[in-house]
Amino acid sequence: METDYFSARQDPSYWYDQADFTTVKGWLGSEIVCPACGRSHKISTRLMEERSKMTDHISEYLPQLGLGGSCVVVMDENTKRAAGDRLMAGLADYAPRAVVFTRDDLHADEEALGSLMIALGEKPDFLVACGSGTITDITRYNSYMTGIPFISYATAASVDGFASGTTPLLVQGFKTTCPGTAPLGIFYDAAVLAAAPDSMTAAGFGDVLAKIIALIDWRLAFAAEDEPYCPLIAAIVDRAVEACLELADDLAVIKPDNKVKKLSDIHNSKEKEAKLKRDQEAALLARGQACVKLMDTLSLTGIAMQMMGTSRPASGSDHHISHLLEMNDIRRHKKGSLHGDKVGIGTLIGMKMYLRLFEQGELPQQRPHMAADLWEKEVRRVYGPLADQAIAKNTPYPPSGKEWEYQRKQIAKAMDLYGYKYIDRFKTLLPTARDKIIAMGGPVRPDQLGYSRQETYDAIAFGKEVRPKFTTLRLAERFGWLYDLAEEIANGLPEGKIY
Repeated sequence: METDYFSARQDPSYWYDQADFTTVKGWLGSEIVCPACGRSHKISTRLMEERSKMTDHISEYLPQLGLGGSCVVVMDENTKRAAGDRLMAGLADYAPRAVVFTRDDLHADEEALGSLMIALGEKPDFLVACGSGTITDITRYNSYMTGIPFISYATAASVDGFASGTTPLLVQGFKTTCPGTAPLGIFYDAAVLAAAPDSMTAAGFGDVLAKIIALIDWRLAFAAEDEPYCPLIAAIVDRAVEACLELADDLAVIKPDNKVKKLSDIHNSKEKEAKLKRDQEAALLARGQACVKLMDTLSLTGIAMQMMGTSRPASGSDHHISHLLEMNDIRRHKKGSLHGDKVGIGTLIGMKMYLRLFEQGELPQQRPHMAADLWEKEVRRVYGPLADQAIAKNTPYPPSGKEWEYQRKQIAKAMDLYGYKYIDRFKTLLPTARDKIIAMGGPVRPDQLGYSRQETYDAIAFGKEVRPKFTTLRLAERFGWLYDLAEEIANGLPEGKIY
């Protein structure tokens, strides 16, 4: 049977009415036969709940998840202060033990995974991840390895991985997607999310925006390489992005406690102080509600990954750029930045690359490929001691001959049908996304995170070697444009000339 690549049923918009938050939430804890792709999608997560003072009430939900006995609560020093201490009190009936990471440079690596494994001691009945991305990933992988179920208590709406069933780990310094266990439940509190550092909320916004690139990368990979694809899952992610863009103004509200401090120095009347207090409460409420909606969208994209069984619905070239920057930060003992900040920048770069590649409204002219010996030399320069792993995962030769001829025709059909229309949105979406990230206090250029022009070039030109997946970066490479575009973008970004 011939694969259907291009019918209306393959368009995410065809499935929008079945991809809203309420509908997807109704699928939690079930397995559905997908009307879009025909596959069976399993969702292990059974609950996603927000509640005021959730730490006091979380134990009420555990019987619904079949959890009892004892637990271990995993956190770091920051999340311990944010909610961990209260969470321990709320779980008092479950003999909670705390595992608190004190490393400033905490990553989901062998050291952290082993530390938790050892700290588990006598096997508890369930684990609780109290934190954000890194804490959740450390807990998730230990849950997978030990068979101990876990739940997640989110202290910041900063990443999309809470609901994922796979785990991004640093294995011998190389960012690697490993198996994992999805949490049985995800719990959060508007007040806790609103109190998280602004930078973490901005990072969460950036992580959702990254799906703009992930979706077009994924759909083109389906057309060009027959990669497994589901338009219903794509629709879930697409709707999450739309919801996120609508939240930006509320998320960008300056925290009212800053206003109070400035104005209260000048005005001391009880009437004005009362008004300021009301304004503070209203602004905090609005921010809290927006953070909850952001957390909902982040959870949705995690559920999408869980349904697909891979990170593909939420991860494209933006993540490969981010992963290489992170790997090199760690290798060079450089203080890292938030994952969402890097993928947000990677998204802006990805949009610019698509616009440049297809600015003539047709496939770009074929240019020569990088010679194999030069490619290996450059990979060794960029990846250093990790180069052998990168080279083993990849090939210096993009598809050629009949294989490339077929892929090129498939890409041309895809672009004519939906690609040019999708990418044309980037002309307005790129500056809009940039401005919204700025309004939230997030970075939009690599140099704002301390990356040099060379590091930026390397991430764009050789981020593709992190994963052998079809993305914007691979597409540009196959047409012979990648290294020129990487240089063009890296040269323009410090002054903001690119976007």
